[in-house]
This record gives sequence, C-alpha cells and structure tokens, in this order.
Amino acid sequence: MTASVSRSRANGAQPSELATDSNVSLLAEEPNAQRTGAVSMTLAILRLLAAARFPMGVNAIARELSLPPSSCFRILKQLQNEDFADFDPELKLYSLGNGAIAIAQGALDPAKAFTLLRRRMEQISIEHSVTLCLWRRISDSRISLTGSVQCNSRMRIQMSIGQRLPILMGAVGRAIAAELDMPERELKREFDLLRWKVPISFDEYCAQLADARTRGYAIDRNNFAKGVTTVSVAIRDMNGTVSHGLSGIMFSDEDDHAKVEAVGSDLLKVKRWACSRLLTV
Repeated sequence: MTASVSRSRANGAQPSELATDSNVSLLAEEPNAQRTGAVSMTLAILRLLAAARFPMGVNAIARELSLPPSSCFRILKQLQNEDFADFDPELKLYSLGNGAIAIAQGALDPAKAFTLLRRRMEQISIEHSVTLCLWRRISDSRISLTGSVQCNSRMRIQMSIGQRLPILMGAVGRAIAAELDMPERELKREFDLLRWKVPISFDEYCAQLADARTRGYAIDRNNFAKGVTTVSVAIRDMNGTVSHGLSGIMFSDEDDHAKVEAVGSDLLKVKRWACSRLLTV
C-alpha cells in the first residue's frame, strides 16, 4: 500500500512541516490552484504508498504518478518528517508511515472498541486457537472490519482490516439481524442482495436467526466461505445501540460441537462485559 503528500515552496522558503502552526501563513499566501495541486499530489502519493506491495523509490513514485521528481522528493520528505512516510536510508525507499495508519485506525474505529476488547479477544484466540474479528456497523446496510487477532496455529485465517460486508452476511450478520429483530420485509430485501459461497434459503436463514436469539450467538458453517465456520455475537454500546459484532473464526474440519459452544460462550461473556463500557459515537 502507498500514499503521499506534496507541498510547493512559497517565496523561495523551505517546505514547511505538514499540519503545524508554522505553515498556516505559507498556505494562506499560496494561490488556490497551487494549494489544490499540492494537496492532490500529496494524496496521490499517500494512496500509492498505501496500495504498493513493496517500498518504492522517489523516481518510481514520480513515474507512476507523472510528477516532477523534485516535487515528489519534497513532498516525501515532508511526509517523512510528519511520520506519514517511512524511509529506508540504505535502500533509499519509501513506505507508508505510522502517522497515516493512526489516522486510518481512528476512522475505522472511532469508539476505540478494538482497544477496549483486544485483551479479551487475545485470550479467546489463544485458548481456542481461533481468529477473532471485530466488526463495526457503519450504516444500516454495511459493516466494516476494525480489528482482528490471529491465532498461533500454523494454518490460520486472515482478513483485511477495513474490509466491508453487507450487514446480514455471515455469522456476524445473523447475530446483528437477530439482535435488531428486523421486520421480515426489510430482512428479505437485504437477504436477496447477498451472495453466498454455499447458498442458503431465506427460510433457513430465518430459522438460524431464531436459534441465535435462543442461544445468544450465531453460527455460519461454510455459507460465507467454504471450509470455514464462524461463531458471532452482536454487541450494543452504552446507549443500547447495536454497534459492533464479534466473531470467532475456525476451519470447519476443526469445528466440533464442544468447540463451537465454548467459543460462543466466551464471546457472550465479552458481549455482556462490553455493553456497559463501549462508547457511543
């Protein structure tokens, strides 16, 4: 992944650091077109660094984005100074810095739910050898992965932070739908938009929601992903709003009734603990 920012010189001054009081007056003196161009170049560099599989040099970045190498270099140095870009002095290569990652994490998890739940997620992951994923409800129709904890097994399941899914998808979707108790017409409309690896009928889905309400957690076996079993709970924040979902993910050949039940029971404990502590955003 890659991303970058760029600023041009004003009246022969050295490029000022980003997001500091010292560059406010310089920005005010720049023509609007010049300021817009600098912002566009910076964002283009940051996006490139975020998407790149490997670190990149100045000339490679400039070629990819059709930027003047001198402007690209100045922007990268500013980004490096502000921790938005990391620089390897031996290889002369740039990669995305922690400053950009911190901003992205703030957008992905404004309630800092992952920070709140991480230690308990790690305990469950270690005890049951499962991957734990925390999902945030970002709209009435979508959820986004805000954090995950990998198990220590040689074979493990990994998902991308920031990944988005339809709100009814998988075990976490079933858990959220069961908690929301959605009207059947609305439920059917959203369900018809889903694409499963192993298809499931609407009647089967509704029956599984009823099971989830009874036991407190939902289960997906192979429907979302072949060979994968997921156990999930929905979590309410301090105001009682269904804001998050928490999932334990395992390979289906490791899925026995006792393990699924144990993971579900531990997820329920986290759910009950979190509901009085999870901030409303």
